[in-house]
Amino acid sequence: MRNIFFNSINKSKNYIKHVEYLLSDYQLIRNKHFSIKCLKVLQPLFLNSNIFLTHSATAGLEIIAHLLNIEKGDEVILPSFTFVSSANSFVSQGAIPVFVDIEKEGLGIDLGLVEKAITPKTKAVVAVHYAGHPCDLNRLKEICMKHQIYLIEDAAMAFGNNFEGIQLGGIGDFGVISFDVTKQISSIQGGLLIVNNEKFQKRANNIYHNGTNRSNFTNGIVPHYEWVDVGSKYQMNELNAAFLYEDLNQFLEVLTIRNKLSKIYYKELLPLKNKHQLTLMPQELLEENYHEFYVLLKDKLDRDKCINYLAERAIEAMFHYTPLHNSKKGRLFINNELPNTTEISDRLLRLPLHAEMDEEDVRYIAKQVISYCDE
Repeated sequence: MRNIFFNSINKSKNYIKHVEYLLSDYQLIRNKHFSIKCLKVLQPLFLNSNIFLTHSATAGLEIIAHLLNIEKGDEVILPSFTFVSSANSFVSQGAIPVFVDIEKEGLGIDLGLVEKAITPKTKAVVAVHYAGHPCDLNRLKEICMKHQIYLIEDAAMAFGNNFEGIQLGGIGDFGVISFDVTKQISSIQGGLLIVNNEKFQKRANNIYHNGTNRSNFTNGIVPHYEWVDVGSKYQMNELNAAFLYEDLNQFLEVLTIRNKLSKIYYKELLPLKNKHQLTLMPQELLEENYHEFYVLLKDKLDRDKCINYLAERAIEAMFHYTPLHNSKKGRLFINNELPNTTEISDRLLRLPLHAEMDEEDVRYIAKQVISYCDE
């Protein structure tokens, strides 16, 4: 019996060839050969945005914190059910995270609670597109515009996902996408910063280039570049860019495979939903489900027992986030109880989903989940 791992990188057809080519000429590295190629593939997805390949989605969020001049006492509203970078990028600049609960259906931020959480100190709202699925971004944009605060899309899990035909990350003032090894399209480690608000696009270039006006120099606007702002080494490594370029060349194929497997999971596990033995993700989300396939068990004990049961059968299934408001650092901030967040975190189980799996793998996993639930 072979192991079925939770995730896997996509099989690279040309990566070694790309690396050999990159190392054949120093100028290719110096001129960001594969980064430029990646940006040419990505730019049509974000036609009116400035996009920047970063060493991580975290780097993109940190740049946004600088762009917004986040300082001590500023408040940033976000869900607690997210990766730590969604908060830490702003907390590290002195901001106070204001955690609000998530909706039970799409697991995104509860818009009914967002406006209640806004105060004169609120600087921004971070909408986390959990599993690549957005909340009602039209409504959230209206709320942000009404209160003159910024909308940040944490679209880390959302490459390939859209809202009303627009790629997620390209709708708010800013967006970030992750190309981490755990994501559907990967550079092993990397990310994308999307700056949609025109007034920040020039400064974003400076912060991205170590706080210098290097982009002006590269474009022939100034005879030399110099230190003009805060910044850091946020760029993606060219070896990572070479890997990403290979993944981007096959991204439609990869997304199609993952989506097909998601639909098979749903069909195979539907009898358990009908018998109220577990909860499936909403069926309407399946049309653009690329990142993960999750189910909800009865409680934490049930979920953890299922993880162990599957592990004994060579299947690596995973829980997900420990809510930030319940963490050691998160408890330092004053926040309300978040019942949906706590419940979902306890019950959620992510099943293996990647392009190296086939239909028989999914059916085997589903069979084992059914066997567990019927015991």
